[in-house]
Amino acid sequence: MSFIKPSFRPWLALSLIVLAVLTLPAPPVEAAERPKIGLALSGGGARGAAHVGVLKLIEELGIPVDYVAGTSMGSIVGGLYAMGLSPDEIEQTIEEIDWDGIFQDEAEREERRMRRKLEDRNYLVKARPGVQERERKVNLVPALIQGQKLELALRKYSLPASRIQDFDDLRIPFRAVATDVVTGEAVVLGEGDLATAMRASMAVPAVFAPVEIGDRLLVDGGLAMNMPVSVVRQMGADIVIAVDVGGPRREREEISNVLTMLDQIASLVTWRNTQEQIATLGGRDLLITPALGHEVLASDFGKMLQAIAIGERAAEDARPELARLALPSAQYAAYRERHQRSPYTRPTIRAVRIENHSRLSDRVISERLDVEPGDRLDPAALEHQLASIYDQDNFESVRYRLEDQTDAEATLVVTAREKSWGTSSLQGGLEFSSTTGGDSRFNIGLAYTMAPLNAFNGEWRTQLQLGEEPGLYTALYQPLDPLEKWYVMAGLGYLNDNLVIFDPEAHSKPIAEYQLTRAGGALEFGRNLDTWGRLGLRYARFDGRAEQRIGAAFYPDYDFDAGELSLRFSVDELDSLTFPRHGWSLDAQVLTSRGELGASHDYDQGSLSWLHAQSWGRNSLLTGMTLAGSFGGEAPPQSYYRLGGFLNLSGFNQNELSGANLGLVRAIYLRDLGTGLVKTYAGGSLEVGNVWNRRSDIDWDSLRLGGSLFVGADTFIGPLYLGYGQADSGNGALYLFLGRPWGNQQDGLSGAY
Repeated sequence: MSFIKPSFRPWLALSLIVLAVLTLPAPPVEAAERPKIGLALSGGGARGAAHVGVLKLIEELGIPVDYVAGTSMGSIVGGLYAMGLSPDEIEQTIEEIDWDGIFQDEAEREERRMRRKLEDRNYLVKARPGVQERERKVNLVPALIQGQKLELALRKYSLPASRIQDFDDLRIPFRAVATDVVTGEAVVLGEGDLATAMRASMAVPAVFAPVEIGDRLLVDGGLAMNMPVSVVRQMGADIVIAVDVGGPRREREEISNVLTMLDQIASLVTWRNTQEQIATLGGRDLLITPALGHEVLASDFGKMLQAIAIGERAAEDARPELARLALPSAQYAAYRERHQRSPYTRPTIRAVRIENHSRLSDRVISERLDVEPGDRLDPAALEHQLASIYDQDNFESVRYRLEDQTDAEATLVVTAREKSWGTSSLQGGLEFSSTTGGDSRFNIGLAYTMAPLNAFNGEWRTQLQLGEEPGLYTALYQPLDPLEKWYVMAGLGYLNDNLVIFDPEAHSKPIAEYQLTRAGGALEFGRNLDTWGRLGLRYARFDGRAEQRIGAAFYPDYDFDAGELSLRFSVDELDSLTFPRHGWSLDAQVLTSRGELGASHDYDQGSLSWLHAQSWGRNSLLTGMTLAGSFGGEAPPQSYYRLGGFLNLSGFNQNELSGANLGLVRAIYLRDLGTGLVKTYAGGSLEVGNVWNRRSDIDWDSLRLGGSLFVGADTFIGPLYLGYGQADSGNGALYLFLGRPWGNQQDGLSGAY
């Protein structure tokens, strides 16, 4: 029997429901009541490191971040933060990256193949327009930097997020902003590959190659939206913390050189759209502008740690406003717990697949990869292997990605894409020297390289030279295996050079000058010793003529034939052949000339040349030695060794001294003047040596002493020097020199071709 009247039962049930709801535990205030906070990180090149300093204080205060959007460098800092890296970890990443090296597509010179190292010894400019033979079209490269190393670095650091395709699934939802180079519209990237999105967002036009995503060609987001306030607002942010690291506009009197002009233009490009976004900030939003001023420019990647400190100071100045957004420690701890980064272990490689979009054999790629199924992914080792593939000089990009990932395994996919602007190339160059003594030399060169001729990357190279020493040379270089361990070269040429004979008593006075003309060919077979050396056996046969330009009648014209067999051993571990800072090189050669080989003179020669570079701070010291001599028979004048000129017994005219034997020891000091865009150096040299016709004439008393003081610049057309040299004979000369005075110059038909 019920004691409650039926009419009261519904009211009783409703009362019990209300009581139950009132007694439930309250939801966390952080989840139910707090506004959503978003970070908008602007672009600014190296200045973008200041974002890291701001993030440090945000985490120290306990401010929850619900959304992140970034442009250019802001997308890199924002992307790494969104995937779970702490500000300290991002700072450590910035510190460990080689920013000078990452903005070069090629491997470090020590790691490049010998074929390319030996090409450095000529004076041709390394920048090369591409040639497409079928279309008979010459194309400039689409950008100065293809981003080969940059993308690999971004991929390495974003590997923990490589399985994530929707950027909302990152630890913090993230967007990267790029610009459609066709329409000029801002493109907001919220899905796909994180590394590719960050790379697209910072593809500065003409500096970095654009990135193709879907049907869009994307470049730096700063052109359309450098400060992505509206993006982070659309993601759901109620409050926006915007950090502006864009370059400052300069006053008229501050625009005084090319660097300040370029910096001003870069600032103007992004300034207007940044101001439009800043104007949308409301009363609850916060704008932080680190006082980077002219202290850290967009290109100052060596000052990124300094930019981080400036960002920290700017955040400290805004501490009261930021503190109002902080959560109580318990609630912030709960936020961090929900946004914890998942542990990441590099996957085991299940299989390796090669996507070869080139005319080279798959073996050229696969045999340079040292990855087997069952190996754990090693990004550093893989990057080194991809660099050796890229060094084949046929590829626009050589990259990798992971597919079919599980927690433990993945398929490694290596994609090699051929240069879209053409794998064949043109090169031009200029060399000259002039002294106050009237000695001068001028040559201009043009080379055409057709490649690849076949699946093993054969090359056919033709070079034309006009000037003091005109000539034409064409040669075929053919690797005999996929790894280019063995090679064969064959060439034909018509070459000219000058031989000046000076008065042995008064060296500054020429008594005869010949133009030496050679026509013939050479065949070489050899072994490349990894990336550090080469051993080559070469046979050369050519006809020659020496025609007198000036001199007395007792120096008549004459004909000569050459038939030579030589063995040459080369080592090149220098970091640069222009202004080396570390490493060493060595060239040793023995040569025999015999009538049986087609020569008009029988003689034997040998030479050894060594150069070592070491540095400390901005200072470098180069030490070198060259020894050469004739060891059998009598070498004719056209085969004499030559000495004299800038850094080769400075004070003497170029090639003023000639003889059958040569010795030279030199020390060269260089000081990097830290000029930035075009590296310049000041230096001095001390040189001791001489030439002798007979080995019995060699003694300490016959040595000559020379030295120089100079300034040099690493220009885009080659190293340029202005210096003064003085010799112990009293000879002095003011030099203007374009070329490589300490590089081993190519010697006629035995050059790098």
